[in-house]
Amino acid sequence: MKKLHASPKLKQRAYMERKRAKHETAAEEADERFQCSKFDLRFFGESGFDQNAQTCAEEIHIHRQFLRALNQPDIQEGETLRQLAKRTWDALLVYEFTSVGVDTWIPMFNPTNQTFDGGPNPGHGYVVRGAMNPDWFDTHWVPPKNCDGNEVIDRENLKSLPPIQQAKKPEPKPSPRVPVTVDASLVSGYETPLEERERLHDFATFGVTRGLPTA
Repeated sequence: MKKLHASPKLKQRAYMERKRAKHETAAEEADERFQCSKFDLRFFGESGFDQNAQTCAEEIHIHRQFLRALNQPDIQEGETLRQLAKRTWDALLVYEFTSVGVDTWIPMFNPTNQTFDGGPNPGHGYVVRGAMNPDWFDTHWVPPKNCDGNEVIDRENLKSLPPIQQAKKPEPKPSPRVPVTVDASLVSGYETPLEERERLHDFATFGVTRGLPTA
């Protein structure tokens, strides 16, 4: 009977090539994570790199920074955290960094210069699967544990926003270096546990786990 598989030598060569490619990809991913951590780059609802806002105050603070960078109004009279978060998310989608169908690529926020430049080495960001679907926010957003998101924000006792070092608008439709894909559930903005990130393919599933960054 004729053998349908390759010779042992060819199979070994293919195995070594796959192993080498996997090692190179892992090294690239490690470097990407290091760069994002080094510059404390953030995604929606994060108070630090790969760190979801833990309190209502922390989430309010990052949403206000996002809105300012997107040239949107600050907290409105009578606005709640849920409304603020939804307005921030909608502003990100309206800016249309890069969208294909219902999927959207969103660059990470750089707290150093208060822009969406994706860091000193531009291109860090997330591919959010289904982000353009009208029910995406309601399906994935969860308030911090110390509130239910429906309390009216006290505008008289807000933390001051960081100074703007470079007054520049986020660049529309940038070219992402490493697309990030996520599919899981969110907590306090968006949450991707370490073990969940390792389960997902592609680099940097940091930041979001619900519906995103797969179908």
